[in-house]
Amino acid sequence: MIRFEKASVTYPGGVKALQDLDLTIEDGEFVVVVGLSGAGKSTLIRAVNGLVPLSSGTLEVNGHRVDGAGRRDLRALRSEVGMIFQSFNLVKRTSVLNNVLMGRLHATSTWRSVLGLYTAADKERAFQALERVEIVEKAYVRASNLSGGQQQRVSIARALAQEPKVVLADEPVASLDPPTANVVMRDLQRINRELGITTIVNLHFLDLARRYGDRIIGMREGRMVFDGTGEQADEQVFEDIYGRSLTAEDVLDAGPTQVQLDAAAAADAESQA
Repeated sequence: MIRFEKASVTYPGGVKALQDLDLTIEDGEFVVVVGLSGAGKSTLIRAVNGLVPLSSGTLEVNGHRVDGAGRRDLRALRSEVGMIFQSFNLVKRTSVLNNVLMGRLHATSTWRSVLGLYTAADKERAFQALERVEIVEKAYVRASNLSGGQQQRVSIARALAQEPKVVLADEPVASLDPPTANVVMRDLQRINRELGITTIVNLHFLDLARRYGDRIIGMREGRMVFDGTGEQADEQVFEDIYGRSLTAEDVLDAGPTQVQLDAAAAADAESQA
């Protein structure tokens, strides 16, 4: 469980990124957070693993008290929270497998990590993670040789190799084309349903939010202004969240069929073969 109580974040200069947030996310939920740039989406996600400290209020994640936590407590928390970034954050000069194994660093001794001497069990976890995102055939390819969609799926596999209880995805499809974005979101949704990992995803595209989010949180000027299902989040709700009429930039596409999703996944896998 993730619980914010009266949680606020004020950045230097007085910018209020979160204001009195009361929010509970239950184990195994798939939550999509939407809002304009500066609405507090990224601050909310980064507060969960302590990357952004609260200015006031409380935050508890799976029994870990995040606000006021020391370095040791934060390390313990982050070992249970996988993070997926918009820019992938891969080490481009090394292999896909080595990138995924970095998800095991929290459980690996310093000398083993420096020498790259991961255990057989850790390597097996890494291969299983790559299989889940259907990119295991790229295990020994340099990360720099992958397409954007493939790189993002490697970053998902890295998070899975960590064996997390929570996965945070901060604008994971912002730099991807529509078919690939849907493939990545489908992977995140499938992993959530198969493994029961609590998943929080920041999105700007409203059609993706409705298509994949079991629960949608709307943020505006640091405050939560909507909390409901995808079915409840109609155009008027999104206009209320955004404080303006919707534009073409707020949606990704009209929505792919399953055949198109499968074709996109296959094309992405073959593009660098």
